[in-house]
Amino acid sequence: MRDNFLIISLNGDWIMDYIGNKTYDFKEEPNIDGGCLIEGAVPNYWEDIQDKFCEHPIHNSFEINPLYTMQAYPQAGYVNDMYLPNVTGTFLYKRNFNIDLTKIPCDGELFFGGVQNSVSVWINGNYIGEHKGYSSDFSLKFNKNLLLDGENSITLAVSNLRLKGYKDKPISGCTTRAANECTGGIYGNVELRFYKDGLKGVRVKTTKDLNSFEISTLGADDKTRTIQILDNKSVLYEGFIKDGQKELKISTDGFEFWSPDNPKLYTVKVTTENQVITKKFGIRSLAVAKDGIHLTLNGKPFFFRGICEHGYYPFTVHPPRDLEYYKKGLKKLKKLGFNAVRFHTWIPMPEYMQAADELGMLLEVETPNNTTYEEWVDIVRYTSNYTSVVMYSSGNEMIIDEDYIEHLRKCAKLVHENTDSLFSPMSAMRGIEYFDYGKDKVDKPFPHNPVRLKTLKEFCDVFNSYSVGRTSYWSERGEYKLIDERNSIYKTPLLSHEICINGTYIDLSLKDRYKGTRIGKTQLYSSVEEHLENKGLLDRAPLYFKNSVEWQKLLRKHCFETVRRSKTFAGYDFLGDIDHHWHTFGYCVGMMNEFYELKAGETEQNVLRYNNGVVLLTDLPQSLNFETGSKINIPLLVSNYEEEIEDVLFTVRITSNKKVLFRDRMSIRNIENGCITELYHINYDLPKSDKPYSLKITATLSGGNIDVENEWEIYAFPRERVEDNLDGVVYDDISYEELNEKLINGERVLLFGNGPFVKVNTSFQIALAGRTEGHLATVINDHPLMRDFPHEGYCGWQFRNILAGGYSAALDLVEIPYKPIIEIASSYKYARREAVLFEYSVGKGKLLVCTLNLSSDDVGAQWLKNRIISYFNDDEFNPQISLTNEQFNKLCHGKPVCVIENTNEAYNANDITM
Repeated sequence: MRDNFLIISLNGDWIMDYIGNKTYDFKEEPNIDGGCLIEGAVPNYWEDIQDKFCEHPIHNSFEINPLYTMQAYPQAGYVNDMYLPNVTGTFLYKRNFNIDLTKIPCDGELFFGGVQNSVSVWINGNYIGEHKGYSSDFSLKFNKNLLLDGENSITLAVSNLRLKGYKDKPISGCTTRAANECTGGIYGNVELRFYKDGLKGVRVKTTKDLNSFEISTLGADDKTRTIQILDNKSVLYEGFIKDGQKELKISTDGFEFWSPDNPKLYTVKVTTENQVITKKFGIRSLAVAKDGIHLTLNGKPFFFRGICEHGYYPFTVHPPRDLEYYKKGLKKLKKLGFNAVRFHTWIPMPEYMQAADELGMLLEVETPNNTTYEEWVDIVRYTSNYTSVVMYSSGNEMIIDEDYIEHLRKCAKLVHENTDSLFSPMSAMRGIEYFDYGKDKVDKPFPHNPVRLKTLKEFCDVFNSYSVGRTSYWSERGEYKLIDERNSIYKTPLLSHEICINGTYIDLSLKDRYKGTRIGKTQLYSSVEEHLENKGLLDRAPLYFKNSVEWQKLLRKHCFETVRRSKTFAGYDFLGDIDHHWHTFGYCVGMMNEFYELKAGETEQNVLRYNNGVVLLTDLPQSLNFETGSKINIPLLVSNYEEEIEDVLFTVRITSNKKVLFRDRMSIRNIENGCITELYHINYDLPKSDKPYSLKITATLSGGNIDVENEWEIYAFPRERVEDNLDGVVYDDISYEELNEKLINGERVLLFGNGPFVKVNTSFQIALAGRTEGHLATVINDHPLMRDFPHEGYCGWQFRNILAGGYSAALDLVEIPYKPIIEIASSYKYARREAVLFEYSVGKGKLLVCTLNLSSDDVGAQWLKNRIISYFNDDEFNPQISLTNEQFNKLCHGKPVCVIENTNEAYNANDITM
């Protein structure tokens, strides 16, 4: 007995047979006489018991995922997802079980903790029914008269063939794509259940006014139900739901509210004549604020600081059934300042939701794409049992047209009538705010469909907004004033969709962690090693990884602060917290690796500077290169989503080379919560100098329980006239023939441009994770030319405008040494030797090349240009790498680089639902 209802477990060994790549869709019980006994068949995924299948002839007829292929690099263009050789088709299951009919009190239900993707059931040869859907548990009812006293039999037909959903379109999400393509099996418990009083569950909802919470039961509507609320063993409240009554309303007076800071859980105990059910719950309400564009939690301003959970599990592939595993991950996320999780097109396991309840993490549940309304009903019932689930969404980046809006209206009504959670139509609203706009498109303040948007606002609480890519695909260009102007059309709380999406180089040191796993057999790491070795870049990979993390850190902080500086965002979901390699076979998007370890160089302290309840902000100009001796005027602000701050000390200082140049402090009596407050204006004359230097601006708030800090780096360069007295010749462009002739003649040549070299565009936007285009790292090697230019071994913000609009030169010739002055690393999936500043001796001549954008508008660019010219004029200009004329010819006539523009803008070619 469990909570006073009868359970008969059907877990364990079953006879199984495989009937091929087809669905068994007949009501007659299938014949399974040719099957074999599989130990531990339930609960289990088929691919997790492959070794047991191999002990029987059954495995000889298996058909595998037709998308499976071994990956190999290089790959230009788009890369497939990580597919595994999972079995596809239908398995039959059969077993016997014993029943004492004298102990069966009523009709029963056959409970499944989860099936992927569909199941049909027969008991003693009688067809019970079928269920389609893999996102939740479910039950099939049956009449107890079908049972026999003594031995009984049960037969199942389980298929993992893709399900049809909305308008017969394929259903797909993170647990059915990529490594989970063609995953199948019964992944939860299978049980016969008998509820004597019909009491199956209890639901708790908090009213929007926070004055009360409501208790209702699932089943037993014709029974009197005693309700007790307990805190540990102490009874805080006792009441009744009488026969025919739906619910019991209880005042919140004397109860604590549940929140990330205080995940207080109580126990509700429901008793009928023959049954007792208990459930943990919290009292909480996520709601739209009075201004209509922000959120509150329990009546207080709340900023949704979420991560995007893609369901990548390196050891198990499938979501684990381990409460402690999820607790460990959530604890790490909380330490990094996150308070929410958005599930990208998949429904979490009960253990994940329980961990979130206990630790205090808000969850946005998102159904797979094209989920049917019938499956929505199961999902809402299944997830609304958990306090942490506060929001629902219908999928990711699908088109929202007029027909789909009506489907959404029905789903929203289901959520609003059965839960106290909010409803969001879609993560990134394609068809409304980007692409496929329909006939009602307008162009201002940006292209969108106002008619569809107005209709959605009739029943939606929150929007997960694409933000025209300015907080994701092109976050380096993000500017809060333009974003706020764009966001003005919504007048609804906005969560910025999948912010950042910044890649890093791959960390090859993790390869051995995958030994013995199914993902370890995919060549995820070994194929990269082989490709880089063939390119002569394998020894550079650790440095590329280290420097790419630094680049990613800069852009991530900028992106988070852009969203936080905006007055029209209510939060974000961040892509991403960890690397998850199922997507495009190697998706190094995380601030942490896939084992929840911060990448080298990242710290909790740094992340909390911009991802916390209280964040200090500034308005810096687009260029962070200032002229020495000039006046800077920089505002400092604070975004507060904690309690109102009273009596704190604000300090600001400017340092250079650890020397304090400027310091100020002031007491602040009150900082309102739920808004952005300006604290201070820096008005400071930068020191004059004949050499450039970097400066660090540090601001702190401390006092009471507040101790927050943030910092920003800026650069100062002397303004100089560009030298024109040159010992050699200078070109912005030149043909191979002309350049080669000059070098043969022993001339010194300075080239500001690509000339005859194969060129690739550069920008300060790091490559999008998983793609083969773009750049992932920069390296400034030790060289006399760069001694008077402030840097830390890579291109930081001082190179923002210098990389933008420039090019790199592809020096893709493995047989020659590779050590440019400044190199830039392409994707490890399509690795090339590229440089933006390099030199060679060619025959008797000497060549110095800079392909950067050295605009006269940027004082740092002009300083660098002067350093290049000074070095070119100096005797130090003596390139150490010498090329023959034949090698130089090959270098200049390399094959064109296959660069494909990003066609994956909120549109994934691997997702069949798109």
